[in-house]
Amino acid sequence: MLLGRNSEGNEELNLNGTVHNEVDSGVEHGAVLLRYSDAAVGRTPALVSAREALNRAMGPDAVVDCAATIANFQRMVRIADGCGIPLDPFSKKESEKWRAGLGIDDFRSHGNTFG
Repeated sequence: MLLGRNSEGNEELNLNGTVHNEVDSGVEHGAVLLRYSDAAVGRTPALVSAREALNRAMGPDAVVDCAATIANFQRMVRIADGCGIPLDPFSKKESEKWRAGLGIDDFRSHGNTFG
């Protein structure tokens, strides 16, 4: 929800880049951010080099911000999946616009939230 709302008014952003690594999202430093986020959630063993690249591109404050954001999303998703917290009716309706197009309805955890 928030990703979609934060991009409103900026047609240069492509939300498909949030779930498809091969798609350029249009976010500044998007490639280095994606490399770091993938490494941080265990998709690649190159976390150290990804963190160093992020630091070179954006600075140490960005590394801390990115690490905190990734950790927060991981926490929220695990809590929601564990509890089966459903979306509120408004969010469920609003997300229909882009959920299927991004493939979110195909995620294994989809039933925990949208079921």
